[in-house]
Amino acid sequence: MTLTRARRLHLLASLAVAGALSALLWNGLDMAATHPALAGAALALFGVNALWLSAAAVTALTGFWVLRTSPVAGTLAGAPFTPQPATSQCAILWLVCGEPPEPLARRIAALIAGLERTGQAQSCTVFVLSDTTDTKALDREKAALAPFSTRIIWRNRSAPEGRKPGNLHDWLKAHGDRFDTMLVLDADSGFSAARLAQMRAAMAADPQLGLVQAAIALRPGHSRIAAMQRLSARLCGPVFAHGLAHLSGDAGNYWGHNALLRVAAFAMVAQLAPLSGRPPFGGPVLSHDFVEAALMRAAGWGVCISPDARGSFEDAPESVSGHLRRDRRWAQGNLQHIRLIGRHGLHPASRLHFLAGIHSYLSAPIWLALVLLMGSGAVHANAQAVWSLLGALLVLLVPKFMGVAAGRGALRRAARRRVLGRALVAELWLTTLFAPIGMLRRSGFLLALLAGKDAGWQPSGQAGGAARFTGRGEQLAAGAILASVLTPQVMIGTPATALLSAAMVLPVVGPLLAAPWLIGWLDAPARDDPVARYYDASTARFLAVGGTGAALAIHRPLWAQGITCTQAAAAHANDLIANAALAALGRAPHHVCDLGCGVGGSLFHLARLWPDTSMAGITLSAQQVRLGRMHARALGLEQQCRFVQSDFTQPMDLPRADLVLAIESHVHIDSAARFLEAARSHLAPGGVLVVVDDMLARPDDHLSPRERALVRTFRKGWRLGHVTAQSTFIAQAQALGYTSLATHDLNALLRLNRMRDHALRYAGPVADWLGLSRFAIFANMVGGNALTQAYRAGIMTYSMVVLRAPDTAKTNQGRVTQRMNAA
Repeated sequence: MTLTRARRLHLLASLAVAGALSALLWNGLDMAATHPALAGAALALFGVNALWLSAAAVTALTGFWVLRTSPVAGTLAGAPFTPQPATSQCAILWLVCGEPPEPLARRIAALIAGLERTGQAQSCTVFVLSDTTDTKALDREKAALAPFSTRIIWRNRSAPEGRKPGNLHDWLKAHGDRFDTMLVLDADSGFSAARLAQMRAAMAADPQLGLVQAAIALRPGHSRIAAMQRLSARLCGPVFAHGLAHLSGDAGNYWGHNALLRVAAFAMVAQLAPLSGRPPFGGPVLSHDFVEAALMRAAGWGVCISPDARGSFEDAPESVSGHLRRDRRWAQGNLQHIRLIGRHGLHPASRLHFLAGIHSYLSAPIWLALVLLMGSGAVHANAQAVWSLLGALLVLLVPKFMGVAAGRGALRRAARRRVLGRALVAELWLTTLFAPIGMLRRSGFLLALLAGKDAGWQPSGQAGGAARFTGRGEQLAAGAILASVLTPQVMIGTPATALLSAAMVLPVVGPLLAAPWLIGWLDAPARDDPVARYYDASTARFLAVGGTGAALAIHRPLWAQGITCTQAAAAHANDLIANAALAALGRAPHHVCDLGCGVGGSLFHLARLWPDTSMAGITLSAQQVRLGRMHARALGLEQQCRFVQSDFTQPMDLPRADLVLAIESHVHIDSAARFLEAARSHLAPGGVLVVVDDMLARPDDHLSPRERALVRTFRKGWRLGHVTAQSTFIAQAQALGYTSLATHDLNALLRLNRMRDHALRYAGPVADWLGLSRFAIFANMVGGNALTQAYRAGIMTYSMVVLRAPDTAKTNQGRVTQRMNAA
């Protein structure tokens, strides 16, 4: 299908759906009891919002179709394609303004390592362009970035002018003539070197391509509001991004960061003139990125959206106040585009990007006006009107359902279907609760702008002292809405009609009345992961009891021949992993990633063996991250060893590792297959995965009922997601493209007749019978005893499995570079 035809079909389908919804509302209005002007206003307002709801739904459907039918959807953005190293010079620009520098330093380290691994180190230069003005924040920034003094160029503007555009314009004047392309990143942006290489190759293949905007994934946050935003992005983002990219073609958009720009193209539009008049509708253009993309396209440069979000990250606001402050600034920036949308020479698609941004902030007051008009009885409706509202709700849900349907691979497995189902329900619940607050605040933003109040520009790093939203204003607004709805009904109607009107607006008024509590609840940390809670409560005890604490190990000691002390026995697993890696790679690895790293004992052991290797550990436990970082500082390894609190099945900006290890951690995932998929996402092509863990000696269907019960008790006590047979684990790995290199049965190196093992034989069943396994200390006993009994019965085997990841670089050698999005 040609791009022109796709755009026509999109327009016709959007108009058809919006027309149908409007017709349903027309059928539901009591025209005899409603003034024609009010009925016309309600229909017009509903029609405008219905059109944009329909356009979003059709865009998501287009994205779903692209994902299902296009053989190259996401190819240039994903790991399978490895381009030849680019010979042009690329500047990587991180723009900061008071944000915490330590996470930035970790992201810089990861990208530099990736540049070296992908052969781009000589053709890329990293700049940190700082507008930080606070003295203490500036000192902290310098200290965090000091280790990279020979690897990056850091400069601070003592008198920053022009905000972010001014910062970029100053860089262009000083350095622009040395570079062909520039990757623009915000302080919280993460970007992989492999993704950059692919985008550079796409730009090198098309001399008229001026900008490639990467889709952006949100990192896992700590609060419920952050989880809500991430859930929405993960459900709707892929289908919507692919649909938008397909329909935009070479007239895409720019979101201000995580984008590769051709320096020559950007230099033509970099110095935007301020709008005439005073802010908020005049003055500096706040949402300058949309304008820069539109002007670039008008000048003849291609502007493409790369719809795959792999390797491209940012953080979501962690509080309702942070989310709304950002939204207030975006509201002013997008509504300024009203003055630019008619500018001569713009591409029609660029005007639509402007229009979409403008409408996103006009839709809220439109919905609020419809609530007041219909709830108060100013516009009379009959029972048939409910069909228009249900239709609008269904259209609103289309992008979410398409997002679920697009994950068809995950839908084949019952466990993944349950996960997706829970995610969909959670996202719908959270967004439904938050929607009235967002609607009210966006309506307030519009009123503030019309009153001439300027939001200004306050970077996230300097917003710490800003006032927080308490929700009291929402409660007052809820009272006003109720009064405006009930008063006319009480005066001219009956108590029954008044109650009916109140019930109609309850989905809006309810969350507003509960806003103080709701905002606090959304700002609070999301529900603790049971595995994280287990290790937060147990790690100190694991280190103190059993004798392995001196090695900073919380895995079982292995008593090989010649080992006489517990510390050496605890370290023996690390030596086995190191030997396996050297045998498989033929060299020391460049990057090591420990999935479920504990407090870092294995990483520190390997760091002493390989001082030039970068180490990263991932754990769900905040306590383990704190202890790991503390021990790294004490050992002088803080620059070599990095600790990340996260679920290792989630995307993150760590460099791909040529050695990934998992000691007694893979069993915490709900299935071996899911663990293997997650591990593959952390492995470089041809990298080595070493798993040391408890596995079944034979498949589950070969166990007796009593043996299965013992395994269930072990899983319950130690909070395990699965226990898989070694043979099944290897078969699943091979099905995913891994090569099995070696397996080792380590049972003979375990000691199962210690005094504590005999004590647990009695304490474990008693604790389980009393129902105490919900407490971590008793759960240790219950699970530990069940495991020991399983070993004695020959049900379990303590195994080391060595696998090689598929070498996708060789598999896909010779693949031809295609233009972004295949549009």
